Amino acid sequence: MKTFILCTLLLVNSGVFTRDSEIKTSKISSLEVDKAQSRISWHAEKPTGTHDGSINVYTGKLTFQDKKLLGGFILIDMQSLKVTDLTSPDKEKLENNLKGDNFFDTGRYTVARFDITNVAYVDSTDLRKVIITGTLTMHGITKKISFKTGIQKNSGQEFVAVADAAINRRDWNIATENFKYNTFISPVITLHILIKAA
Repeated sequence: MKTFILCTLLLVNSGVFTRDSEIKTSKISSLEVDKAQSRISWHAEKPTGTHDGSINVYTGKLTFQDKKLLGGFILIDMQSLKVTDLTSPDKEKLENNLKGDNFFDTGRYTVARFDITNVAYVDSTDLRKVIITGTLTMHGITKKISFKTGIQKNSGQEFVAVADAAINRRDWNIATENFKYNTFISPVITLHILIKAA
């Protein structure tokens, strides 16, 4: 009996006997964000109307564990900010104002960065209900944000997801120094995000 117990202990310590969870190894992989196919649209409101525009994705990488989104980062080219609801010369006038120090000051803060810190699969059978939490660094300030994401494709070789996120510009000191802008322009900016990675 003592011999059997001793042999069993030796086998366990040597790794011959393992739990099922220990036998399975998680596969970690990553995909590069396709900046040409990804896009971010923005929507802002004021008492006299609304404005719409776009911002380009500069680069990014997403990390997966067993094909489930685990983390990653996205860099946003703030100097690519465009207004899409106006025509010249009003279009260029508003773009220059938004890029100036009254708003995003893109000459100084050229890139914004979003880092994914947590991915919650609310319903494993419905990939339209994935909650992403992360930090958005913009205008020299880092703040935590969270939003619902719909994963449209995740084959292991290609990933496509869409999301709508609302942020408060005041959290990043956007247009807070100008009384007129801070008072009469809604603090909420709505973002529609399409991310493709391969």
